[in-house]
Amino acid sequence: MNNYTIDILTPSKVIAKEIPCESLLVPTVKGQINVLVGHTHIVSKLETGIVTVFGGEDDPDRYFSVTAGVCKVLDNKVIILSNTSEENHEIDVERAKASLARAEEMLSNESLSDDELVKYRRKVERANLRVQLASFKG
Repeated sequence: MNNYTIDILTPSKVIAKEIPCESLLVPTVKGQINVLVGHTHIVSKLETGIVTVFGGEDDPDRYFSVTAGVCKVLDNKVIILSNTSEENHEIDVERAKASLARAEEMLSNESLSDDELVKYRRKVERANLRVQLASFKG
């Protein structure tokens, strides 16, 4: 029996709409939260990581990457607004590995400004996440 639904949205598109779920793991800046039926109403900032949607008996488990954004839990609805997101089966692993290699190469440059350093660290983090997420079976 599904307890609520989840929407995952980015500025460029709707990643998932009305996905039924029994429970949900969400990476937040204060740590990972597990959303179960009757969860208190919250709005929390997202951390780059993996959202795991447990569908229960009737629906498959699903896995999504998310980066900075917000998660809102209200009644029987969860809404995730993320800068970027994709489902595990949509990831091109070779492209993600190439992105990781490029970002790591850029980080090895000792003349990066502070802003560039932050930028390429985030790129490494996202690329690592995408490679990890692509290995999930869903």
